[in-house]
Formats: sequence, structure tokens, C-alpha cells
Amino acid sequence: GVGRRGSSIFTGGDMAKTEVVAIERYPIRVLLEDEGILATGDLSTLCPGVGNSPKAVADLITLHRDKERNLQQSAKSKILPGSLALSSDGKTLTFSLTNEIDVQKPELLMEQIGIDRLIRITLCKATLDSNDGNLMAIFASALEQDTKGPDGPALQQIMDSFVATDQSSKS
Repeated sequence: GVGRRGSSIFTGGDMAKTEVVAIERYPIRVLLEDEGILATGDLSTLCPGVGNSPKAVADLITLHRDKERNLQQSAKSKILPGSLALSSDGKTLTFSLTNEIDVQKPELLMEQIGIDRLIRITLCKATLDSNDGNLMAIFASALEQDTKGPDGPALQQIMDSFVATDQSSKS
């Protein structure tokens, strides 16, 4: 069986500012097989099972997350070019996403806050460091204009502090 429903373990943040941190857990075999990728061989690092491509792994995580959140096609997440980084041990992938939020009255938004569109930036960090067959991921997101102030570095500190605990010797 697939196991638990949904990947979300924790979600919290400043909802008034729409700044959110979410921690999600994906069984790596299910993540691959849901997208038609045969989950065989060594799955202890991120890329061998997905054509040795960090972008393909980021695409899989993003696609799965968008499906769970039931995003409309126009609101699908896009990986920011140049944001992909794979750790030297092949177990941790970081990248950033962008989503344009549908604005009903851009002229009113421009009048109120001086911008005519809303962009959400999401920082992502995915790791296999739990060594239990699960991919642990943290997502920290905020509106683009908020990431340019003090909240941007604060969200980055949250990302940097996230560590998945090794579960391989636990029973």
C-alpha cells in the first residue's frame, strides 16, 4: 500500500503575511512510482534513479507537491533557474520555486501597494538523511516583496537549520 495520505507533517507561519513553513515526508519509492519511474537499485542518494539529474528530482518533488495542493495549471510552481544545488554526498537537494498568484484587480493592487502582480517565492530543501526510505523536505515561502526585507534572511535561516534525523538504527 501507499501508506499515509498526503505528505504534510507540519505547517506553520505568519498567515496574515502568507509566510509559511511546511515540512513534508515522501516515501521515495512512491514518489518515483507515482510518476512512472521504476524504483529499483540504490535509492540512498537522490539522482541515480532519476537519470542523474538534480533538476529531474526537483521537478518530481514540485509536481507531487503541486498535485497534493490541487494547484490550477496557471498557478503551477516553476523552478527558479540557477537555484538548484546538490550536496557532495548526493543526499540533499536545495532549490527555489516561484508561483504567480492570480490577482483579480491588478490596478487596485497597484494603487494600494505599488505592484500589479503577486509572486510567491518558495525555498526548498529535500534530503534523504533520515536513511529510512523517505525523502524529508522543508518548504519556506513568502511573497516576493517580503523576501526582499528582513523576512528573506529569516526564511533562509530556517532552511539552513533543517536537519532530518537518521532513523536507520531506530526500531
